[in-house]
Amino acid sequence: MFPLDPRTVFNLILIGVALSSALVPQFGWRWRIPLLMLAIALPTGLLWSDPPSGQYAGLAYLAVGGASIVTLAIGVVLGGVMRLAPILHLRSLAVLVAAAGASAGFVLWHQYLPNTCLETPLQVRIAGKILHLPSELQSRLENIDDVAHFCRIDRKSDFARFCRIGGNGERVIDMDTVWITPASNYEDMTSACDVDEPPNWCSGYSSDPYRHIGKILIAPQTDPAFPLSYWQEGGSLEKDRQGDLTQGSVCLLPDADIRTQCWTWQPFGEGARLTVSTNNLNRIFDDMPIEDAREMLRQARDITLNIIK
Repeated sequence: MFPLDPRTVFNLILIGVALSSALVPQFGWRWRIPLLMLAIALPTGLLWSDPPSGQYAGLAYLAVGGASIVTLAIGVVLGGVMRLAPILHLRSLAVLVAAAGASAGFVLWHQYLPNTCLETPLQVRIAGKILHLPSELQSRLENIDDVAHFCRIDRKSDFARFCRIGGNGERVIDMDTVWITPASNYEDMTSACDVDEPPNWCSGYSSDPYRHIGKILIAPQTDPAFPLSYWQEGGSLEKDRQGDLTQGSVCLLPDADIRTQCWTWQPFGEGARLTVSTNNLNRIFDDMPIEDAREMLRQARDITLNIIK
């Protein structure tokens, strides 16, 4: 059950705001002010304990504040209606508390992760092929406009939803895009394999060069996985191209401003493409020869295919 992801914490706080504000009309003025202060303190404490940062910080403050104000208003109105209804006072209190408890239970259940799901790869059908995705891959999965993450602790609600619809690894689910980011998940992959009885997929895993790769993407062929301008003639960047847009690669040659960057792609299944790209934040690619970078991509591609197939 623990740790709770940020979405679950926020939902639980909104439930607390709703309950506190709904109780306000149920009591006299001696209790109304403390209950209102509690309803205000809950979201305030959330923002104080984990203040938003970055370019969207203002939007986050607005979202939390707006949702809390709306919830508080709804709670007060609901509590007032129940106060005026021909219901015994103790019974109305019990209904409010029971409703809040049931809502909190549902929110907690919504992010619950069974051990069988943690230990069993998720089966995903994409481009006519069935992939087995270990939780340590921390894959991002897309199906049209539905975007979610499998095995991200900060996205446990997504993770738990995949566990439910996939029957804890027993049922195949359909997706059209799979993202894997080796540079961010290789530590979990390595830790999972560094045990006495590692999972079966560990036989095809090696942290080098896997950990130097930025992204492995399986997506429809209509979705370009790199800037198409890199494939065109001209421009200020020196490029080395091989193959074609069906199966090939392109590398940006290193200079004073950029590291070696490469993308390689090939067909995958029916109407999809597998693309692998280097991690342009990794200093290992400083002045790296492009053939070395391409070989690193090839090895990482083979490692990934051995794991997921």
